[in-house]
Amino acid sequence: MRMSNRSIVPINRKRVLKGSLFGLVLAGVLSLQALGAERRGVSETEVREESPITLDVVYGYQNIAKSGRFLPLRIEIQNQRDQAFKGTLCVLAMESELKGYSMEQEYDMYRYEYPFKMEASGSLVKALSISLGARMDQMYVRILDESGKEVTQKRLKLNLNLETAELFIGVLSDNPAKLLYLNGVGINYSTLRTRTIEMNADSLPDSELGLDQLDVLLMTDFDTGRLSKQQIEAVWEWVQKGGTLLIGTGERGEDVLRGFGSQLLEAPLPQPDRYVVNMGVEYAVDGPEGASIPLICTEVPLNGATEVLSSDELSVVSSVPVGQGMVAVSIYDFGDIENFCQDNISYIDNLLFSLLGEEEVNFLASSKGGSTSEQYWSVQSLINTGDLNRLPKVGLYVALAVSYVALAGPGLYFFLKQRGLRQYYQLSVAALSTCCTGMVIIMGMGTRFTGPFFTYAAIRDADREEITETTFINMRTPNNKPFAVELDSSYMLYPITGNPVYDMNPVPKFTGEENPAITIRYEEESTRIKADGVGAFNPKFFQLERNKKNEEGVGFTGSISCFDGQVSGSVTNHYNQEVENVAVLLYNQMILIDHMGPGETVKLDGREVIYGVSNFSYAMAEQITGISKYKRDGDIEDAGYVEALERTNLLSFYMSNYLSGYHSEARVVAFSKEKDETDFLKKGGYETYGSTLLTSSVDVNYEKNGMVYRFAMQKKPNVLSGEYYPPNNTMYGLTPVILEYYLGNDIEIKKLNFCQLSRQMEDSMRYYYVVPFDGKIYFYNYNSGNYDSMNKGTLEYTQEQLEPYLSPGNTLTIKYVYDTTGEYNWNIMLPTLTVTGRSK
Repeated sequence: MRMSNRSIVPINRKRVLKGSLFGLVLAGVLSLQALGAERRGVSETEVREESPITLDVVYGYQNIAKSGRFLPLRIEIQNQRDQAFKGTLCVLAMESELKGYSMEQEYDMYRYEYPFKMEASGSLVKALSISLGARMDQMYVRILDESGKEVTQKRLKLNLNLETAELFIGVLSDNPAKLLYLNGVGINYSTLRTRTIEMNADSLPDSELGLDQLDVLLMTDFDTGRLSKQQIEAVWEWVQKGGTLLIGTGERGEDVLRGFGSQLLEAPLPQPDRYVVNMGVEYAVDGPEGASIPLICTEVPLNGATEVLSSDELSVVSSVPVGQGMVAVSIYDFGDIENFCQDNISYIDNLLFSLLGEEEVNFLASSKGGSTSEQYWSVQSLINTGDLNRLPKVGLYVALAVSYVALAGPGLYFFLKQRGLRQYYQLSVAALSTCCTGMVIIMGMGTRFTGPFFTYAAIRDADREEITETTFINMRTPNNKPFAVELDSSYMLYPITGNPVYDMNPVPKFTGEENPAITIRYEEESTRIKADGVGAFNPKFFQLERNKKNEEGVGFTGSISCFDGQVSGSVTNHYNQEVENVAVLLYNQMILIDHMGPGETVKLDGREVIYGVSNFSYAMAEQITGISKYKRDGDIEDAGYVEALERTNLLSFYMSNYLSGYHSEARVVAFSKEKDETDFLKKGGYETYGSTLLTSSVDVNYEKNGMVYRFAMQKKPNVLSGEYYPPNNTMYGLTPVILEYYLGNDIEIKKLNFCQLSRQMEDSMRYYYVVPFDGKIYFYNYNSGNYDSMNKGTLEYTQEQLEPYLSPGNTLTIKYVYDTTGEYNWNIMLPTLTVTGRSK
């Protein structure tokens, strides 16, 4: 027995050891595979037993993504059975929300549903763009059958870099290998690092949301004529909403500008030529000429361009603002400077930092995953309001309460006592209480909400062919009950959430089994929003966009000329309704019209031209809406004040987002008198309240008798000394500022004018601690090499007076010395320069 026990024990131990070792190895292999999959951002598929459907998902660009932005998804569904399939594609995403008036951060699950049908043994590809919450690194994609049963699921573990801030650069080129030097470049002392994403004509998204992950889109050595109309429109819309389009020209300048030339060029594109380009003396090794390289270049006549980088007298890279974003064009092909940049990688650092600006670089560096919270805060002021008529009349309630106390107490008691009816006192008090309760209920009927209600702010831009509508809605409910609403399916709908940029609290675990707070179902007939557990009166923001043909010919048209500070012509209202707060907006100028009737034409000749600064949009908007006539702390119970405040916020938002930079066309703006529009709703029966801004673009003629009138601020002045902020045209403090203005080489200067802020604008600007310049002005004399003092009261200079002060390249250098004491001297608004000349 002992011998047999001794022989059996070692055998069992060996088996146990072998089994344990095998289990450890297997567990290790599986762990490494899971870890590798997670690191690569590979999705995990969970397929239900005998599933007839297969699912494949590619996210972002090459499975690379930033959180806090819209994430493009390419979803491929395969039907493996021999009968048709009808079901729903579901995408689950987590969004951070700011709850109630305390603005506490919480996370809610959003569920997006897309019904679909498939033929037997068929396949389907869906391209979606889903909002990805800040610092959220996963999504769930599911397929449900017609009964709602889950068929298959895919968990997307996203490849996010939350440790290092990255600048995503989309690259569109026929030779992308020559642009590899752009990848991994540190910007601004490596606080931001580039990541290039190779794209082509097939993979470039055809919607603005599909481009939302990108910070910069580079097109070079590529024919943009190969892009579809939808792709070009998507790129342009993406730029208007804050994107940066960087175009390299070189030998193929005509090809690469083919799709965008009509929006950018002020003159035909010249033929490419060979130049020796000085890339910068800081890159010279053997001498000043060491940084000069021969390149085939195309000089691009950008409309309203600002110089970003130069080579002696040559503008190497120029930019022009487009809405909130910009388009920049280089005279060279970025593939042609490959060898130089590999040896001097800091050139890319300097280029991108100069192009984007310090403020944008710091913002991108601080929000490592990207963030849409900026839009949330700007939209909140537009739609987080309500109908003033819904406010209870506090005075009536106070009067009723005082009357009740007086009657139920001594009044009723003594009244009954004098008549010997004191035994009925309690019964009388009960009857009086019932009556007063009924009165309170009746008085509150006009202020009580019975179901979901909407506050909206709409921008309706109409041209001869098309109407573009952008509507922001705030959806609320007076109770905690679940509810659902149906919206017009012709609108594209997506949520606006309050993603915190600097919040570092732990992100909650996301399993996909949470109850969705918001479910959005996109059907052919309607878009259905279902809310569950969002809380009473908690706001939910959404943005709706729609483009439709202008079949009724609504909008504003006109013929406008602007010359020598005078605006003439006419504007016609083609809406079948009266419009209010009408104004014509030019660059840093506006003309107030007030109101226009249906079909009315208004002459602009002789009307006052108000000079302002488009970048101070609120100050200009309040002149149009009339809120400047009220005190800063206006009465919230004054309906006129509240309406003017709402319109000012909306118009200011529009100007900041669409008219912040130089624009040669005029914009006619007006407000509809309707306050309860329901166009975005599929079914009626809901209460709506808001404002609608109507806009149209009208071309402006700046020529007269062979003479051209233009703003000298089309190109950003070159700062030679002092502190100057170009977007606001302001200097800081008492330190003198020296600016070099480029007046244009294509005209012979006949006259120069200094345009000061209009009196109305001065009063508004002081509220923002901005004062107009009042001091000495000096012109640099190219003959003597000295600065000559100019007469303080002179606002116009002739060709003869300007002769010694203009350089051969038509630049004018001016020194501003602010010498007014006792005034606020931190933001000082400089004059706006205009020039009149004859075309060469």
